[in-house]
Order: sequence, then C-alpha cells, then structure tokens
Amino acid sequence: MTASTTDGVRIEAADGLLDVVLTAGDGGNFVSNAAGAAIAAAVEGIDDGIRLVRLRAEGRDFCRGRVSPTPPPGAPKPPLEVLRRVVAEAPLRVYGALRAAPVPVLAVVRGAAHGYGAALVAASDLAVAAETARFAVPEMERGIPPLLVLTAFTGRVGEKAAAHLALGRSEIGAREALAIGLLGEVVPEAELDAAAERLTRTVLASPVPALRAVKAYLAATRPVPAGAPALAANLIAGVLADR
Repeated sequence: MTASTTDGVRIEAADGLLDVVLTAGDGGNFVSNAAGAAIAAAVEGIDDGIRLVRLRAEGRDFCRGRVSPTPPPGAPKPPLEVLRRVVAEAPLRVYGALRAAPVPVLAVVRGAAHGYGAALVAASDLAVAAETARFAVPEMERGIPPLLVLTAFTGRVGEKAAAHLALGRSEIGAREALAIGLLGEVVPEAELDAAAERLTRTVLASPVPALRAVKAYLAATRPVPAGAPALAANLIAGVLADR
C-alpha cells in the first residue's frame, strides 16, 4: 500500500483502490488549493493497477466548501491572471481530473456537500449518500457566481435544477439530489458505510478493460463543452476584479 497526507487530505492506494479521504473532519472538510492539487495529481497519475477512485470524508460533513483564496470586497486585488489561476483554475483542475480519470470515481456522502463539495459529487461517476445528506450551492450569498460548480454539474445534473441551486441558494436533501441526477443511490445513515463497501467491492471485482470502457463512454457522452471551463474562469476573475 502507498499513502500520502497533504493539508487535509489523505490518499491511499492498495488492491486496485485509490482512496481519497478528506481529513479536516468536524471543521467542515473545507478543501484548500494544496489539497485539491494533491487530489488532482493522484487522479491524473493513476497507474494500470487502479480500478476505482473512492472519494470520502472523515467527520460529520462530506465537504462544506473550499478554503477561500478570494480577496474580500474592498481589499487590494491581485492581477486578473492570478485571480483566474488561484480562484478558478485550481478547482477546475480537480473536477476535470475526476471526470477524465480512466476508471470510475465513487463519492460517499454524509452530512453537508456544499459548493465545492457538491461539485466533487457531481464530478464523480458513482455517488451514494446517507438519506440525511444535504446539498447546496451558496456562492451567490457572497456575490460570487458559482460557475465552477456549474461546470462540474454539466452533463450530470439537469439544467433547471442546477440553475435553481445556483440562483435560488436553497439546500436540498438526498432524495431530491437523487431525483436531479446528483446522486445514484440513497441509503439510511446507518447503512452508508456498508452500502459504499458493497459498491466498492462490486466495482473492484469487474475486469479492468470493461471498467475503463464504461468510464471512457461516460466521459465521451457527457462532456463539458469545449471552452466552458475557460469561460467560467474568465467570468469569475472579472467579477472578483470589479468587487
């Protein structure tokens, strides 16, 4: 087994499974750019022995968002290129890596999955959640357009549902998240670990060529439109530069 720990994330590889665990725990598992870079690098560097990427978290919540690199309103602004790279391109790399991984990605969700957390779930191919899990896209509360989350939602969550989450700012439960395509399975809280383990074992028992063929098909038929990530990054950088 190989393992590494970086700034709130633990990454372990063993027996065909790449396990990515958010470890900030009851602090809400906010993901820093450093943690995101570690996740992206691990997924981008998957070797032929890996059959599944599993994304899960310690503590009450899956992920309540990211450690914000955004300057507060009125603060001196870095150059537009820096805003684009630090604020937008860093999380886009993570979502893109999960969607482009050569093998399936499974998200295991309990508690809150807000903003960045909801995007991680959407970017995964498989997602099982406790029926008590909650999902929201609250970025507009801070005057930040949630275009990065919407990029992760593309092809995974219905357009009207995504718009309601982004603009309406309402928190939804696991059953509603299942109905709009953000989740694939919802189970009682007490059964989440067992359900995730069953799904993990089922995927790991599948032939590698078949797994990779399914993932390749999903990636090809649910793509993010060319230019959409760059557009999202440019728009967000422009909004932040004008605050």
